[in-house]
Amino acid sequence: MSTSERRTIVDRLDGAKAGEGLLVIGTTPFIGEGFDAPALDTLFLAGPISYDGLLVQCAGRVIRAAPGKDLAEVHDYHDPATPILAASLPRRMPGYRALGFTRT
Repeated sequence: MSTSERRTIVDRLDGAKAGEGLLVIGTTPFIGEGFDAPALDTLFLAGPISYDGLLVQCAGRVIRAAPGKDLAEVHDYHDPATPILAASLPRRMPGYRALGFTRT
């Protein structure tokens, strides 16, 4: 994706408001540093992230305050049959606790 294409997408997301049904599917490099869409309220984490800093960065995309938003959810997938996924969730739990998330 070119820089101008990325900028166009980010500009469209910047104008989104909470409750408008915004859906973003992206990889960690795309929604990493410099990405801001406060209207997002749900994260589906389906990759093997174990570094706390990256977890904070990803979860930070949905915990930002925005008008009309009162809840943030992170859905984290744990697959004990896949070694890399099974090993990464326990490493992320301290990061989730530090961010104020509870396990349900």
